[in-house]
Amino acid sequence: MSSTHGTHWLEREDFGNVTVVRLKTPPILNDALTHAVFDPIRRLVGAMGRNGVVLSLGAAEFLPSMALGQMVLLNRMVQAGNGRLALCHLSTGVKESLASTHLDEVFNIYATEQEAVQSFS
Repeated sequence: MSSTHGTHWLEREDFGNVTVVRLKTPPILNDALTHAVFDPIRRLVGAMGRNGVVLSLGAAEFLPSMALGQMVLLNRMVQAGNGRLALCHLSTGVKESLASTHLDEVFNIYATEQEAVQSFS
C-alpha cells in the first residue's frame, strides 16, 4: 500500500520502506530553489529515517552544480543510514550532467520508477 504527500516542488509516495520523490518543477535555476527542493528530501532521510529513496527527475531538463552537490549530500546521508538512493526518469541533459561529472558511476540509475522501486526488493 502506498501513501502520497506533496509540496509545490515535490510529490512523495511511500511504497513500504521505499520513498519515491518526484520532482515537479521544471529547471532548478537558482540556489534558493535548489534548497527548497532538497531540504524536504533531506528531512525525510534525517528526521523520518526514510533510507530507501527513489528520486524521479523527469521534470528536470538539466541540473546545475548546486543541485548535483545536493544529490551527492543526499546520497551520503542515505548511505550513512544503511540505505540507498536510486535515480530514475533522467532527461538527456541530466544524463549528460551526471556523465560529465562522473556521478553516473556513483548513483544507481534506472529508466523507470517501477524499475527503481523494484531494485529495493
